[in-house]
Amino acid sequence: MKKLMTTFFGAGLILISMNSFSQAALKIGHVDIAEILAALPARDSAAAIIDKETKEMQSTYDEMTAVYNKMLDDYEKGQSTFTEFVKKNKETELLDKEKRLQEFEQNASANLQKRNSDLIQPILNKILRAIDKVAAENGFTYVLDVSKGSVVYTSKDSQNINSLVIKVLKP
Repeated sequence: MKKLMTTFFGAGLILISMNSFSQAALKIGHVDIAEILAALPARDSAAAIIDKETKEMQSTYDEMTAVYNKMLDDYEKGQSTFTEFVKKNKETELLDKEKRLQEFEQNASANLQKRNSDLIQPILNKILRAIDKVAAENGFTYVLDVSKGSVVYTSKDSQNINSLVIKVLKP
């Protein structure tokens, strides 16, 4: 009987401890990575570089467009006086210039997107490391990024840890 009571008592303790362990409160926090990114001076530096490069590419594109437009104007003005051979040659030149303009525009756009990604990614990695550090130091089970738009509800029990992350990032 004593052995049976000891077994029941042990089983009861195990059940109680398992029940209380399984109901340990989750600590959930949330951040807005876009807001944190906007608050960092490194983002401003990256934006300045992208703006400068965008202006350079726009200037080059404008120059190329001006040359193309002048060639087109000259062609339209002198079209009636050109021989068939010269006319075909000028048309080929115009088509080539137009093709190069389109290629430049596509390449410039892709180049700027890649450059922006190259400049922003190290900053995002730094933010993610700061989030990991804050989460570990403060015992968060989950940290959600509300800037992505996939979190449809944030409880009052979820803590906004933007300021803690920014504090880690800005010494």
